[in-house]
Amino acid sequence: MKICYVNPTNNIRRPIAELSEILAKEGYQVSIMFPLSADCPTKNWVANDRIEKNQITRLPVKSWYFSSLRYSFPNLVHLWKTTQKIFKENDRVHIWEYYYPISVFPLLYALFTGNRKKVILTTDGFVGYSYKPKKPRWLTPAFKLYTQLFARFLFKIPQKMTTYGKVLIPHARKAGVPIHKLQVLPTGIHLTRFQNISEEKVGALKKEFNINDEKIIFYAGMLTERKGIDKIINISTQLLDEGMNIKTLLVGDAHGENTFQKLVPEKYKDKIIFTGGRKDIPEFMKLSHVLLLPSEGEGLPGVVMEAMAAGLPVVATDEGCTPDLIESGKEGYLAQRENTDEYREAVKRIIKEKKTIESRNKISQFSWQEIKKQYLSLYGEAR
Repeated sequence: MKICYVNPTNNIRRPIAELSEILAKEGYQVSIMFPLSADCPTKNWVANDRIEKNQITRLPVKSWYFSSLRYSFPNLVHLWKTTQKIFKENDRVHIWEYYYPISVFPLLYALFTGNRKKVILTTDGFVGYSYKPKKPRWLTPAFKLYTQLFARFLFKIPQKMTTYGKVLIPHARKAGVPIHKLQVLPTGIHLTRFQNISEEKVGALKKEFNINDEKIIFYAGMLTERKGIDKIINISTQLLDEGMNIKTLLVGDAHGENTFQKLVPEKYKDKIIFTGGRKDIPEFMKLSHVLLLPSEGEGLPGVVMEAMAAGLPVVATDEGCTPDLIESGKEGYLAQRENTDEYREAVKRIIKEKKTIESRNKISQFSWQEIKKQYLSLYGEAR
């Protein structure tokens, strides 16, 4: 079977990269179409590296990068030619998301060329419904208008649709998704990548960031307002003001100037540290005491899955598919988006209790070896 994944952005999504890698090693012919601009920063983006090291065909579409939007807009002529190619050469075209130009174009192509049966559409959420960004103010109503006027039509095109969790089904119904074609299908994780971590490498990290006996609050991901970076700084500052012996390490890129650094009080510059993009996430998780993810919107957050595989307690927002992973008081704690106090108290509780969190049994059901079978079933393979 030949499968092409349509990745919506310059940065390859972790599930696409990892699933492609697995299937390619098992003999499937796998390709990935994605927008590519030299101006878009992809340094230290692990998923991009993964697809370059395996037998995966890369189909970059020439694009122009707009830093204000953090998006590479594809050259339509090149997009047209590449779209023709993927439908001609593949048995399945699996598209991620319904609102990026590089995703919408193949959907329309499938409709007008009679290739709808080849198409599968996946979304990790429904903007304006499951996720309602507050800034800029026009974004939520604009997405709702787009969904009602156009996306409802797009949802009818693919043979099948998938989303990451059952909690998203009511939102899918409101957004106009034909529920009969919607399947809940989570992403997977490589469990072993976060186990048997080298103590030597962890020791090198401690030396690099001058970590002695401090408790480490950890974040990994994009440095954007949606991820709650300002909340992490605020919470960390409050805990430091209370006299807690902590350090906060924020791993990730801002895709431009990191304006969040200006929010860190001068006296805590050595306590709240932006590391930049890094590839040694398992080692960071090994030395950390809690993952803090106070984001405004998530699908099935990969960083939470990784933390669970590493046995790292999590404090995260009670939204999206995160409750499918975290049960408060067990694998960590969930907090309400607007309640900074809930996040702070949960972090304090984890640090002070020193309770061992056993989340590996629960996360094992998300092992790629199990999830892969569900994707192959989706593609019509019986293996």
